[in-house]
Amino acid sequence: MIEYKVSLNNGIEAFGVDQKTITANEDVKTCDETALAREISHENPLIPEQVAKAVLENFCKATANLMAMGFAVQLRNGNDVALRIHPDIHVKGGNINLARAKELDPKVTELTVENAGKLVDKAGVTLRAKAECEPKFTELLLAVGSPVSRNEVIERAKVVRQPGADAENGGTTPTTPTTPETPENPGTSGGDNGGGDDDDSGVIS
Repeated sequence: MIEYKVSLNNGIEAFGVDQKTITANEDVKTCDETALAREISHENPLIPEQVAKAVLENFCKATANLMAMGFAVQLRNGNDVALRIHPDIHVKGGNINLARAKELDPKVTELTVENAGKLVDKAGVTLRAKAECEPKFTELLLAVGSPVSRNEVIERAKVVRQPGADAENGGTTPTTPTTPETPENPGTSGGDNGGGDDDDSGVIS
């Protein structure tokens, strides 16, 4: 049984969202390596639970070692890639447009193949680990056939703006209530729709 909760959201002033919206988000529990090892052993009795647990406990470090060598790690269900873990690199501070390029190097008059690399060198890059579920993982979850059940309906206070130190944006800074409702943080156990709709490729009617 997969449980979810319904939220009545009262808007986000900072983003100009004044109308009420209704969203639904998963309300899940968390399991550890022991529970997953037990399920692996159930799927394949030839793999003892203790062995599966030992493998899982070393999985993250082993994956990090491979990513440090420049690899992406793919987990498969049969021949289908279900989960992909890879190094994720972006320009530090966000993408470089012409205005930012001029801040990095006042001599720049346009963005070209010749100066793109040097501009990124000046800005620097960020590195993080990223995991992405592929569509085949959703298909696998739906094929398992677990029902979904609504367990509660909650109301989220409107996210308001209050006077702050952000002069460039009109001297106001958005603040969030005890139960936040922002695109980046829709709640403690929800998805990431934050008042909109998630991808409906796995719709259950």
